[in-house]
Amino acid sequence: MNLSEILSVISSDLSGVEDRIEKEIQSDIPLVYEISKYLLGSGGKRLRPSVLLLSSGACGLLEGENRVAAATALELIHTATLLHDDVVDDATLRRGKTSSNVRWGNKPTVLVGDFMLAKALSLLQSCGNLELIKAVTDASAKLAEGQVLEVMSGKNMVDVSEDICFSIIDHKTASLIESCGKVGALLSNAGNGSVKALSEYGQNIGIAFQLIDDALDYTSSEKEFGKQVGHDLLERKMTLPLYYSLEKAPQSTRRNARAILEKDSFENSEVEELRAIVDKFNGVKITYNVASDFIKKAKSSIKIIPENSYKDSLNKLADYVVDRNF
Repeated sequence: MNLSEILSVISSDLSGVEDRIEKEIQSDIPLVYEISKYLLGSGGKRLRPSVLLLSSGACGLLEGENRVAAATALELIHTATLLHDDVVDDATLRRGKTSSNVRWGNKPTVLVGDFMLAKALSLLQSCGNLELIKAVTDASAKLAEGQVLEVMSGKNMVDVSEDICFSIIDHKTASLIESCGKVGALLSNAGNGSVKALSEYGQNIGIAFQLIDDALDYTSSEKEFGKQVGHDLLERKMTLPLYYSLEKAPQSTRRNARAILEKDSFENSEVEELRAIVDKFNGVKITYNVASDFIKKAKSSIKIIPENSYKDSLNKLADYVVDRNF
């Protein structure tokens, strides 16, 4: 089943999110709109608004402007973090196009990210529930901490542990998706049990989503992936496909890999050597298996939610996260 079929139950709401995004990124400063539209109009799976809308629907809230406003806010926050990440990482591609920082420069890119964050907070405030603002600002702070942890880890890549890899994933990716499940439930005035269940759902599919992204960085083409393949290695990011491969590799292979990882930068041939280690010792397969375990946890966490079409879509979305190939 493709993503549009899975999300058919919220298709009209997602159209409303697209309309609201277009409204919110309007600006008297032409460059603000141009940069905003460049990234927001270039696709993206809209995973975060989808989780929010499905979560609220699963808890019985099927309509209302607050759902669309909150879903729009989460997508704006996510997009702002992508703009900031591309500057930090010196990225050259995003969603198959030249990244904003390359096209317009770092300063406008960062400032437009700030513009989106401000718009997102205004949207959340309009919902009239301080719990929503706390849930999202807590997640945003955690996300920023994850970015700092990732930058720090790059200085000593060779000694990054599995725990640190998971901490980065939980902070940078899962925290915001977790907040989507939580906000969806809060909007519905759901009980604490449902809020906790949908928060856990979001956290677990968020971890799985990033694990698959990390695996695809070793296996996809740039055309499929929409960004530079092998970028994690070039940016000195230890991710779990490489970590698991080195754990399985013999001592001689680990020594050779360590010698490469201790360098300040890598030659293309060295990147290919590391990719070959991942291929030989099944790092991608292991990562997929770990991601599948998190998907099982996600689906298990929402067992307490009554059966309905929105919950069914949440379960199918979880499967999609781990089955996708781009």
